[in-house]
Amino acid sequence: MSSEEITTEEKLDHSVGYAWFITIVLMFCYTFSMLDREIISLLVEPIKAEFNITDFEMGLLMGPAFSLFYTVMGIPLGWAADRYNRKNLIALGITVWSIMTAFCGLAGSYIQLFINRIGVGVGEASLTPSASSLLSDLFPKDKLPFASSIYSLGVFIGSSLAMIGGGILLFYIKDVTVTWPIVGTLEYWQLTFIIVGLPGLILALMVYQIVEPRRKGLAVDASGQVEKVSLVNAFKYMIENKKLFLNFFLGGSIIATIGYHSVWYPSLFIRTWGWSEVEAATATGLPSLIGGVFGLLAGGWIMGKLIEGGRKDAALMIAFIAALGIGIPAVAMPLMPNGILAAIVMIGAKVFVGIPLISGIAMIRMSVPNQMRGQFTALYFVFIGIVATGLGPVIPGTFTTYLFNENTEMIRYSLAIAAGIVVPIGATMIWFGWQEYKKVVYANEE
Repeated sequence: MSSEEITTEEKLDHSVGYAWFITIVLMFCYTFSMLDREIISLLVEPIKAEFNITDFEMGLLMGPAFSLFYTVMGIPLGWAADRYNRKNLIALGITVWSIMTAFCGLAGSYIQLFINRIGVGVGEASLTPSASSLLSDLFPKDKLPFASSIYSLGVFIGSSLAMIGGGILLFYIKDVTVTWPIVGTLEYWQLTFIIVGLPGLILALMVYQIVEPRRKGLAVDASGQVEKVSLVNAFKYMIENKKLFLNFFLGGSIIATIGYHSVWYPSLFIRTWGWSEVEAATATGLPSLIGGVFGLLAGGWIMGKLIEGGRKDAALMIAFIAALGIGIPAVAMPLMPNGILAAIVMIGAKVFVGIPLISGIAMIRMSVPNQMRGQFTALYFVFIGIVATGLGPVIPGTFTTYLFNENTEMIRYSLAIAAGIVVPIGATMIWFGWQEYKKVVYANEE
């Protein structure tokens, strides 16, 4: 290792400012990932018209098409995050998902668009396992929840940017068509994918320039040597503590489906209250920005203070409170008599919806050795990918298509029913995980 690299690592170990700089860069990565992931929710109606598909098929594009390989690739990429250069993995992932988002705009059929959405999921699967592992090495336990909150702000900033910025973009390009050699004429919805996707390549170059921090909190064997932890060992550790991890991973993912119901929110405002695409985008984006940012910052700050004060189980306690808190606004929002009230109530739901994400990261940091954290974060996001990302957009679309016979105006009832089903199930499982977490985390501290 060169003297320059040693100096940089020492700086990373001791400079709070540099740690926060990396956190902000990672937050921008998350922002771009959510922007590229969710911009499709503003384009539901033109895509349905272009390919003559149902709400159920549109739900497949927004959910499983993305989450299929996001989930499958999460585990090997989590394994890689525990062994290889994490910032390089993130930079490569950004490059892949940015290019595949742009390719969505070149899709000539439903199948092609489905495949391109899979590509977006493959790229984005690299981000959170590596980012969570980096944050764990940059911050102590009592500071990690707030740092995780800052990173997770990308969820709501990206979603809001997709809605508000996407709505403004649509306003200016909706009547625009361009003709390119080879690909032919592109409609406004296709141009949207291209315009949103390509700037991510600049961010990938920025991430490539940051320096990898030293890994801390490595588990050692009886001889004092650092253990080489395989994916099999990580699975064994999870099974040994299955009451904790399975309950929280599954319960947190079930609650997180509500966050992915929001891909239908623009259509809710358009179909139910007759709002324009730009108005619907603003009504969806602003509550996410206001409520989501406040919830993450407040949740992370409170969690950190509780841990600092000796409350080692704070992560799952806060997650359980959030799971209960989201229930009423999530069910009530689509049933409001007008769009303005719906947007106001939506703020309440957004306050709570992101907290399980930072709770999961903090819980893994508190209860899992360093060599397994990337893999455990990936395992957590396997559950998120299958249950939340995969099923969240599909459930309301399924109700509209099969329960209400494709009566698109019934989307409000589909959303209310979906939230009413998932909240009690998810909250109950988080509660069981919380009880087990108390045993595991206090035993680890001893």
